[in-house]
Amino acid sequence: MSLRLSFAALAALLAAACGQTDLAPAPSQATAQASATASAPRPIPATPTQVELSAPDGRKIDVTVWQAPDERGVIVFSHGYSGAPAAYERLLARWVEHGFTVVAPLHVDSTRHPDRARYDPPGAFSTRIADLAVARGFIKATRPGKPIVAAGHSFGSLMSYIQAGALTVAGPQRDPDVRAVIALSSAGDLPGVVLPGAYAALDVPLLSITGDMDLVPGFVSDWRAHRTAFDGSPRGDKTLIIFEGGDHRLIGNADEQDFDLIVRATRDFLSAHALGDAAARGRLNRLDAPSGVSIERR
Repeated sequence: MSLRLSFAALAALLAAACGQTDLAPAPSQATAQASATASAPRPIPATPTQVELSAPDGRKIDVTVWQAPDERGVIVFSHGYSGAPAAYERLLARWVEHGFTVVAPLHVDSTRHPDRARYDPPGAFSTRIADLAVARGFIKATRPGKPIVAAGHSFGSLMSYIQAGALTVAGPQRDPDVRAVIALSSAGDLPGVVLPGAYAALDVPLLSITGDMDLVPGFVSDWRAHRTAFDGSPRGDKTLIIFEGGDHRLIGNADEQDFDLIVRATRDFLSAHALGDAAARGRLNRLDAPSGVSIERR
C-alpha cells in the first residue's frame, strides 16, 4: 500500500471518529454550570476579525484573529478535524485577555469550509501544514519579534507538534520561531503518519492536557495514546495534566473548576515559556493537582 493510500485511510478514519465539532457542554451539564456560577463574572470574548491570506498554490485561507488589547505574544491555533476556530472561543478568549493574540486558520476539512468537498483527507493534511506556515508568516510580518506559541486540539495538536519539530510522513516542518506547544487532546499515535521516534526532536516546552476517557471510538481505544509526545520528547519543561473522566471534548465540556485549572495552567505556561516570566514558571511547576486530576512533569 502506498503512503498516500495508507494516509488516506487513516485520515478518513479521523474524519469519521473525530468529526464532532460542537464543544459545548451537554444541556444538563450546562444548566448545572450556569446555576453554580450565576453570580460569577463571565469573560467577555474579544471580537474577532477575519483576514484572508493566500496559500502558495493560490488557495484562499480564511483566518480568524482575536486581537489582544495589550499584545505580548501570539498563538497560532489549529482546530480539530472538521471543527472550526469559533468552537474554542471559551478558552481562546481567556488567552486573549492574558495578552496573547490568537491567529486561527479555518482548515479545508472543516464542515464550515465552503470548499471542503474538493479535498480528500491527504489533501486536508497537506493544506493544514500550508495554512499554518502562512499564518506564521502573517504573524511575523505584522508582529515582528513577538513570541509565537503553537496550540491545537485533536488533529490540530498534531499540527502544533509538527511546527515544533515532530517528524511525520510530511517530513521536517519545524519552525524555529515556535517557542512552545499547547496540545489539547492530541490526535493519538496515528500509525503510518507519525513515524517512530517522531517526538525525539520536540525539544520546546510542552503542555499537554487530556483525560482518562479521552477516546475516539474505532480509533483511539486507549487514552494513553494522547501522552506519547510527552513521554517521547526530550526531558525539560514538559507538563502533562490528566483529568479523571475527561473525554475528547474536555476543552468544551469541562466544569468550571476544571476549566479554571486549564486556564491557570495554560496562562502560566504562556507567560513562562513565551515571555520568560520566572514567577509564572514557578507557579506552573508548583501547580497542585486537585482531586480527580494528576499532573506529571519531566
